Amino acid sequence: MVFSHDILTLDSYKNSKGLLIMMLQKNTYIDEILARYFLAGSWVAWAGQSGANNTTRFVSVDDEQYVLRVYETHQDEDKVNYEHSILVALAEMTLPFSIPQPVRSLDGKTLVRTRDGKIAGLFRYLDGVNPTLDELAEIHSYGRSAGQLSASLSHVQINQRPAYRPYYEIESTHPRCSLQDVLSFCKNPPREFSEMATDLQIIYEQLTSFMEQVSTLRKLPHQLVHGDLNSSNILVNDDGIVSAVLDFEFVTNDLRVMEMAVCLSDFIEPSEEAAIIWGRIHAFLSGYGQSLKLTEAEIEAVPVLIQLRSLDVFIHFLGRYWDHVSSVDIVKEYIQKSVIRCNWIMDNKNKLITLCYSHLQ
Repeated sequence: MVFSHDILTLDSYKNSKGLLIMMLQKNTYIDEILARYFLAGSWVAWAGQSGANNTTRFVSVDDEQYVLRVYETHQDEDKVNYEHSILVALAEMTLPFSIPQPVRSLDGKTLVRTRDGKIAGLFRYLDGVNPTLDELAEIHSYGRSAGQLSASLSHVQINQRPAYRPYYEIESTHPRCSLQDVLSFCKNPPREFSEMATDLQIIYEQLTSFMEQVSTLRKLPHQLVHGDLNSSNILVNDDGIVSAVLDFEFVTNDLRVMEMAVCLSDFIEPSEEAAIIWGRIHAFLSGYGQSLKLTEAEIEAVPVLIQLRSLDVFIHFLGRYWDHVSSVDIVKEYIQKSVIRCNWIMDNKNKLITLCYSHLQ
């Protein structure tokens, strides 16, 4: 007996009655969702690579493939409807890559509620694999696609308020995390984070410094941005060319240049040799500059916006920790990442700005 709707293998459950019961429960849960879209029993579903924020299942129905997403970060229908409206608008444009296409349920909706009140959505499967972003040609394609997406999103008009606030409104990053609470956490960390006191002091200083620059950032060009472009949210074909952009959950009206800053932040891994880091940044900017140019003020803001991205991710996972969703170790990981990237930017911001000017003007 093989269960097609779960991540557990036969070897992992064959000698365990408890695991078998758990798999039956999970199968029923997924089946109940899929029954809202298809005739009962017509599908096969399985787990595959998934992000940190949502539950993902892959589904096959009559030789057609789909991706089921169960939203774990919120249960706000307005947010999901806004995301789906963006996808519908982009589908009407001519794009050099694919984007997710929401599938309507049997009652005509693009989202359904699960038995435990969560929101689920079904999308048509898009072919490709997540890139490693080790090859410069692949990174160049990533940069070009990021610029093309930004250019396309600038033309999207939706008669709904964005579900999320701009990155620079950092006090809105997570509903549990007021800026004062985050600053207090950094200044006086609880016992389980006591060994991180030095790193948290650096984050405290970065946050207070950033807040002094918000009024200037507000003056930069704004438009819709994807907000979470990274290797887990793009697919490439066999030639390393971007074939799809995924996961528009966090799309909002924000600084145009923030899209690029989010992408660049992932290339800053100081454990790598400097030549490798700069080679990747150069390849990305070269591709991005083929699709979009930025103003001088936007380029000058790139370093602080990369720092903002790291601070935002830290606050996001701190909020998840306070919500009892993420572990202490995950929060500690993102504290360290934030500090490492912020320190790197402080040491290299002039070189980064110069490189941006060479590609984006």
